[in-house]
Amino acid sequence: MRTFLDKLHDIKLKEVDQRRKIISENNLRSQAEALGNATDFRTALLRAPDEPISLIAEVKSKAPGRKNVENLDPEAVVRDYESGGAKAISVLTDNNWFGGSLETLEIVRETTILPLLHKEFIITPYQLLEGRVRGASAALILAYYFQQAELCEIINEVKTIGLEAVIECSLENELSRVLEVNPDILMINNRAIAAIPEEPIKTYNLGSVDVISSWWERNPELRSWKKQPGKLLISASCVNSPKDIQSLLKIPCDAALIGNAAMVAPDRSAFIRSLSITAKEYLNS
Repeated sequence: MRTFLDKLHDIKLKEVDQRRKIISENNLRSQAEALGNATDFRTALLRAPDEPISLIAEVKSKAPGRKNVENLDPEAVVRDYESGGAKAISVLTDNNWFGGSLETLEIVRETTILPLLHKEFIITPYQLLEGRVRGASAALILAYYFQQAELCEIINEVKTIGLEAVIECSLENELSRVLEVNPDILMINNRAIAAIPEEPIKTYNLGSVDVISSWWERNPELRSWKKQPGKLLISASCVNSPKDIQSLLKIPCDAALIGNAAMVAPDRSAFIRSLSITAKEYLNS
């Protein structure tokens, strides 16, 4: 069965081929090499045991089957996230299904000094360079697209370009081979995006914030990985309320990525702040 991610893989190959005709990979690489150091994504999000969970707030105008905003104003959204206490910003740049763009990533970089995650369906180094040139600090790498040797290669490429690699698993059977490469940053997606069928409308929103906790309990290798100094564990998707944040605090999860719920909140700043307050209260209880 072809999946949603298979469909996006084909789309991304075509998009990259078109953009290469406008600007070459060598040109992009030269631009990236001329940049200073990117903002440190991992250090900004790591938390001590007595600190509340760090929040990554996402700029995303829509998702399969839903529209978050009619007209996206990235600057206003980011200012809301900053005032709410977000520690980093995720920018989803896919246009087909999520209404994003590389231009949005660039606008967000110009708006904030917070570290930025380039959230895209990345299959080539060219996309990494595009994100770096437009201000990304880290790049999302989906385990679904890479076997173990390929995963090592793309992680090395990410580092060479000056980014940090955020390796995402959305299926539990991806976890072992990802941990074999010992990533510095691991994101567990509570939504099994790698199992979503090619037409995602009816199934995209399925998932539960408890997925990461169940993986944690079942996988001793995950717990061993996290015991290493400096390893960053992120929970993504299905965080919609302060109660969900409490669930994440049952395990040593450093950060939570908040997407649709933050975008549609009537007061985005207050919503992000409420999640942090809940985390502090839970730790002090």
